[in-house]
Formats: sequence, structure tokens, C-alpha cells
Amino acid sequence: MRIAWNRSGVLVLSLFTVELWAQAAPSSFAPVKFDLIEQHQIVVRGSIGPLDGLKFLIDTGSIPTMVDRKIARKLGVITEGGIEIVSFGKKSRSLIAVLEDLRVGPFHAGNVTAGVADLSFLHGVDAVIGLDILFRSSFSIDYQKHELRFGSLVARQPSVLLEATPPFLTVQLTLSGKPVRLLVDTGSGRLVLFERRMHDRLPVLSHHGQLVMYQLSGESRLDRVILPHLEVGGSIIDRLEGFLSDASVEHYPATIDGVLGLRSLAAKHADFDFERNRLGFD
Repeated sequence: MRIAWNRSGVLVLSLFTVELWAQAAPSSFAPVKFDLIEQHQIVVRGSIGPLDGLKFLIDTGSIPTMVDRKIARKLGVITEGGIEIVSFGKKSRSLIAVLEDLRVGPFHAGNVTAGVADLSFLHGVDAVIGLDILFRSSFSIDYQKHELRFGSLVARQPSVLLEATPPFLTVQLTLSGKPVRLLVDTGSGRLVLFERRMHDRLPVLSHHGQLVMYQLSGESRLDRVILPHLEVGGSIIDRLEGFLSDASVEHYPATIDGVLGLRSLAAKHADFDFERNRLGFD
């Protein structure tokens, strides 16, 4: 869940619109096998220029795409200038690289402008493929077969409207009878609520310890809770484990109340259907 800003404070990623999603997706490619790390992180093999067999994390919550510093140096693609990366309210600085001929299986992303950072906390991941690449095509995730497939999709139910809250993808669900808008993040397996946005909409929750998370800008501490009645896409989920973050939210759009780690919702499959603007899951 990262946002990148240039020195003037303007978003590096051009804000995309629903009209972009209406473009026809390419015919379905052959599936790409992935490793499932910690039951939610999708890691595929890919290439950047002459370097093949690299490990890429598929992360819709990351903007922009990021590449590990060691890989960028090996490619000799680090350029002058820098951006700020925001993760759970914390900022860090990043250099910029232009990655030539980035490929994920049969999916060819071409040349990509990426941030450069130390990704060692991701245990062997060479690059994080962010939303700036992923929104170019509909794609599906099969968590049981460990397969990622790009291209046109058949409508799946249940599903929920997938919306742009620039620069993020978001969905609206209902928590204890009240609407909540969450950023959709394939790189996370948890549902995290921003306490500073949700304090007047949440009942009294019992806390069950803390979770320490590590990301580009350092560590974050989250309070572990059991969430009340949750409704999404007509499906009802009771007693889902959730987390509360008291970090600053000033860098996130005012309408976003938290982060939906996709695996907390999708046990078997998930579809990012940009032709119909739907997130399907089961």
C-alpha cells in the first residue's frame, strides 16, 4: 500500500479513470504459475531486459512499481531525481529507474518507470509489480492452483463494484451496517481499518494483541481485533479478524477508510475484471 510523489508533491502516476478500464482487454494468455508466500503474497517469475528468472510480487496496493536496488544497479538503470514513498502514513525516499522490456510470463509491460528501494524485507523479491502495470489488463488469481491469468474474464459471483479512488482501486463494503471504502491490496492478507477515519463508525471492539508489519518506510504496529458483521457483494462474513492502524492518513484520499488485503476475502479465486469494473471472489 504505497503512494509515490515527486518533489513538487504531485502524484507520479497519472490518475486513471473508469474510461481506461472500458478498453477491451487482450484475449486470455496462458496462465502464469506463482508461489504463494505466507498464504497471500503472489510471487511470479519474470524478466527485465537481459535478466531472467527474477521474482516479482504482484501488488495492486503498490504505486508505482518498485525494483530492488541491487537489480537496478546490475541493469545500470538508476536515473537522477527521486520520489517519496508513503506506506501506512510513513514517508521514505526512493530513486527512480526506467526498466526496459519488463515481462511477466506472456504479459509484456514494455518500458516501465519504477521506484528503487531495498526490498530485502520481502525475502528474495526482486521487484514489486504495482497497479501502474496491473491495471492495463483484466486478470484472475487462482489461489488453489497457484495460477495468475491475464486477459478477458467470465463474470464471477459474488462480486462487488471495483472503483477508482485515484490513484487506488477501491471497493465499498458494509461493516456493522455502515458503509466502508477500502483500498484493494493483493500484497496484503489482512483487513486493516484506519482508526482515525473509523473511530465514530465502529462499535467497541475487544483488542487481542498487536501485529508488527515491515514495509519500505519501516515498521508499523497494528491492533488485532475481531470485526463485527461484514457484508460485501451480498456475502456475509461474521467474526473476521481485522486490524486497526492509528498511523497518519493525511496522504490517502479522504474517502478511503482502510485496506482490504485480498486474501482475507478471497479464499480460492479473485478476478480483477476491468471490462465490467467488478472484483469477483470466492
